[in-house]
Amino acid sequence: MRICEGSIAELRRLAASGRVVAFDTETTGISRWDEICQIAAAEYVDGVLNRTFSVYIRPTCEMNPAAEAVHGLSMEFLEENGIEPEEAMERFFGFVGHDALLVAHNCRFDMRMLNQECTKFNLCFSVEGAEVCDTLALSRHFRPDMKHHRLADMIDALGLNETNSHDALDDARACGGVLFTLLGLQTARTTVAPCQMMAR
Repeated sequence: MRICEGSIAELRRLAASGRVVAFDTETTGISRWDEICQIAAAEYVDGVLNRTFSVYIRPTCEMNPAAEAVHGLSMEFLEENGIEPEEAMERFFGFVGHDALLVAHNCRFDMRMLNQECTKFNLCFSVEGAEVCDTLALSRHFRPDMKHHRLADMIDALGLNETNSHDALDDARACGGVLFTLLGLQTARTTVAPCQMMAR
């Protein structure tokens, strides 16, 4: 979604009275051969956190040591706690549905990895053409005074009670918090149990 006054007004409307799914991925690396090893999402309905989703995935490629140093997910952990890529994508797209505004921080990377995953495993799911909001672009629009707009920077600048832990679920919630705060909207958490949560 291109950031302009018209799109911001539409974002406010959707965030306040629609369905928003903020998501994040952790990956084995950043190349075109790499894969998603965790995907998580937070669903907001009418501005209220309604459900969360998180699964670990058993990758078929090697883990880049630099990536593991960031998110801490080892091949041994993923082999024990992860599910197959096809099942993970089916669950994720089932959670997202067809009526949500997708939100991610630096969404170009996450969207590329999603499309890459679906192409690699010949899956009939696609996020091409989906309405997506990038909170990185939104942050740059609202806070041009800031030198950096990383998720951790925005959490600190906006005084959010969130963490940028590089656990995909933590980061998805933080992304949602950035979206609603930058748009000047309040969001509330619920006590609803997570939808698909796998313990770490």
